[in-house]
Amino acid sequence: MSQSIYIGLAGILSIVSMPLIIKLCKKFSLYDYQSARKIHSGNIPRLGGVGIFFSFIISSIIYIIKSNPANLNKILPILIAASIVFTFALLDDILTLPALAKLIVQLIAVSVVVFNGFSFKQIFSWVLPTPVSLVLTFCWILGVINAYNLIDGLDGLCGSFSISTIITLGVLYTLTGNSESIFCFILAASVFGFLCFNWPPAKLFMGDAGSQFLGFMISVFPLFDSSNVFEFNKFLIMLVITAFPVFDTIAAIWRRIRDKKPIMSPDRSHLHHKLLNMGYSKKSALYLLCFLQILLCTSVVISYFLGARRGMALLIESTAFVTLFFSFVHYTNRAVVLKQMKENAAAEKTAESTAETVNENTTDAPETKK
Repeated sequence: MSQSIYIGLAGILSIVSMPLIIKLCKKFSLYDYQSARKIHSGNIPRLGGVGIFFSFIISSIIYIIKSNPANLNKILPILIAASIVFTFALLDDILTLPALAKLIVQLIAVSVVVFNGFSFKQIFSWVLPTPVSLVLTFCWILGVINAYNLIDGLDGLCGSFSISTIITLGVLYTLTGNSESIFCFILAASVFGFLCFNWPPAKLFMGDAGSQFLGFMISVFPLFDSSNVFEFNKFLIMLVITAFPVFDTIAAIWRRIRDKKPIMSPDRSHLHHKLLNMGYSKKSALYLLCFLQILLCTSVVISYFLGARRGMALLIESTAFVTLFFSFVHYTNRAVVLKQMKENAAAEKTAESTAETVNENTTDAPETKK
């Protein structure tokens, strides 16, 4: 059977499941409630990740059984670990669990993957010693899981970043002749079904179950063996196509350490918050970030055709571009914030002066005889 059938199956399962999930959420009041920290209005159902997860798992298992059941052993550790991440994140969506418990479960899931042979083997031409490889892979997977969780703050954003990254990986694996490309496209189809309901104005959110599951899958997909060109630049490639979530997370960690706040504490200073503060609408901020993400993904595919060394140069330039963009947004937003603070201070001073004048006039006014 053609692989497109399984990709189509994933997309259909995802699209069909989303209205059912919305009804379920409304019945049991499973909403992402509006708050001062969040930028959406109204209470939105938040378990879209359930549809993404099950459409991917069902379609992938059917594909494996129909094509080559022996391949199940190869990808089984990833499916088990993904199920662990998804299940616990789903419980967190429903019950709100402690941050430490989340970290412990994520460490367990990462261990399942890493100790079954999935890890970064080299960076450029440097073959990594086993301890370095293990530590790097652990940090990478944990970081990307939480990066995609943190970036999920704007309608369509996490889904758009995810689907573009996953398709790019699928294209690269197809170019290198890896059969694992099918799993990338199956997952992309599952995300597409969700995006049909998450594109602004969103009718459904993916929740932590969706964002953490996608972050996990994006972090482990590059750990399959591949051709020399892809393998040579693999870590840098992943840094480029996950740059927006990863850089935003690094900035958030630095910001919270600087302000002496808990690293896991929420705030309104993520990349999309800054763009909104600079005057972008929700849609224009989304379109801008999606456009830049597509540019990065395109540069990654072009880098493959340029070969190992010249491709590395293009990838470094792409990383530098993202760094400059984050710096521009940071300093522009800071200037806007300072301007707003000055205007607020001036307004308060004017209000105080007006109040004092009114009080003086009231005090100096002659008393009226009865």
